[in-house]
Amino acid sequence: MSKEADKKIAKARVAMIFDTPFFGYLALNLEPVEDKNMTMKTMATDGKHLFYDHDFIMGLDLENLKAIIAHEVGHVILWHLPRMQGRDLEKWNYAADYADNDLIRRDFRLPPGCLIPDKDMEGKSAEYNYNHIPDKQKNPKGRMDDHSKWGDWGKDPGDGQDSQGQDSMEVDWREKVAQAATAARMKGKLPGHIGELVDGILQPKLTWQALLRDMVTSAAKSDFRLFPPNKKHLYRGFVLPSITGEEIKVGVGIDTSGSISHDELVIFLSEIKGICDQYENHTIFMWAADTEIDGEWEVHEFDELPKDFKGRGGTDFRAVCERADTKEISCLIFFTDLEGTFPDHAPKIPVIWVTVGSCNKAPFGTIIEYPRDKKDR
Repeated sequence: MSKEADKKIAKARVAMIFDTPFFGYLALNLEPVEDKNMTMKTMATDGKHLFYDHDFIMGLDLENLKAIIAHEVGHVILWHLPRMQGRDLEKWNYAADYADNDLIRRDFRLPPGCLIPDKDMEGKSAEYNYNHIPDKQKNPKGRMDDHSKWGDWGKDPGDGQDSQGQDSMEVDWREKVAQAATAARMKGKLPGHIGELVDGILQPKLTWQALLRDMVTSAAKSDFRLFPPNKKHLYRGFVLPSITGEEIKVGVGIDTSGSISHDELVIFLSEIKGICDQYENHTIFMWAADTEIDGEWEVHEFDELPKDFKGRGGTDFRAVCERADTKEISCLIFFTDLEGTFPDHAPKIPVIWVTVGSCNKAPFGTIIEYPRDKKDR
């Protein structure tokens, strides 16, 4: 292990956390490992590690290093490693790099001479690119990373290729993507094109409950501090940020208007209990409201959740949003059908709308759709 290169990679990842947090958080999930026998003396990944050549790392400036780390993250979250299947390796290498660089070039400064897609390939998948590049493109010019580790995706040492291992890694990375996207969104640094990518990655696999809990987790634990440092990495001789916020404090609004059924109120409460059960230390400020707040509670770890609600009139979100802004909480979660009056301005805190059976849109916040039809749950 090269301490100098390792420290330089750590510096780049810390900078990414603050500048491009979506990629920065994901990069922390790849363990740096020096590899002196790489096919190309650059960087590589197998979905678990960030392999590197010492001299290559030391010859890069910080901006180019950040771009190449993001490039490795891109290969993982775009599933380029397991999607190659029976395709020609060299041609797939180019197809995947075009797609990956198209993703990251808006947020990072790519090294000179690397592969840039033409207009026909902009926004296209690696599969599309594969069918639109020459069959004999085998010169590695323009490639900035080594793909020789891709065959190890989902493989346990000594056990050979494991399809269950592949599936497990994909589920694991989808959860990481959800958490990273939420953390970046909470900081106001999730670009629209990344948000669209995340939606495409998550929607086919994660349930609305998993998305909600990932968002609450990220809202509670997305503050990174350089002091005290992250003890997990001190033995390697460098400092990474530690995560603060072990106690969660969130606000919860419950729509008790006539358009919300009793069964849906029960489901709302079960999800709130799930959030409570996930953390030993929690403070949840709850408000039940239709046109005005008709119930208010402060719930801690040994408190029972309320069960009886009044309301059943129209819906006005303004009172709960105003009340939430007076509390020191990481986010407001509103269970509703989005049929009501919104505030003129968004609250100071992030808002997550868990909405049932509605095509309505909120003027701010993040929407998680909950299907009203039981067969879709």
